[in-house]
Amino acid sequence: MKPLIELVERGGPVMIAILSLSVVLYSRCFKLLISIRRSSRELDRRGSAQERHLPELRRAREEIQESFSQQRIALGAMIAAAPLLGLLGTVSGMVTTFESLSGHSMEKTMEGLARGISEVLVATESGLVVAIPALMVLHLANGSMRRYLQKLNGIERSVWLGVST
Repeated sequence: MKPLIELVERGGPVMIAILSLSVVLYSRCFKLLISIRRSSRELDRRGSAQERHLPELRRAREEIQESFSQQRIALGAMIAAAPLLGLLGTVSGMVTTFESLSGHSMEKTMEGLARGISEVLVATESGLVVAIPALMVLHLANGSMRRYLQKLNGIERSVWLGVST
């Protein structure tokens, strides 16, 4: 807990928002990955028994595609928000920096300048550190979803052609 408090102190108040966003973002990313994996395993487990239930297959495909689409939109918005929050921290840190430059004492000015620049860099870095890996996780989820849909399509084709898988 102490490292998080130090991070917030070093990066400024916007760090609370970045940390909160990261918790929500990554929990939803991994929930999405687990959901796709669970659906894929269920499809594998049922195997050829699914072939007799073509309407159920179609309904499952529509449900998972709709769910994935909604999740992807929400996750995309959060991924885009992370670097913007970092930018907000950058602006806040620059304000701190310029306020320190308007001081009278040279020693206090240098200390304030260093503190402001540090806040700028920590906030910017934190926003990017949250967004970039989440973007990669979303890319993984997209690939998993594509493979799942290919499995469903293969089963559907085999039902139409009367071939057992």
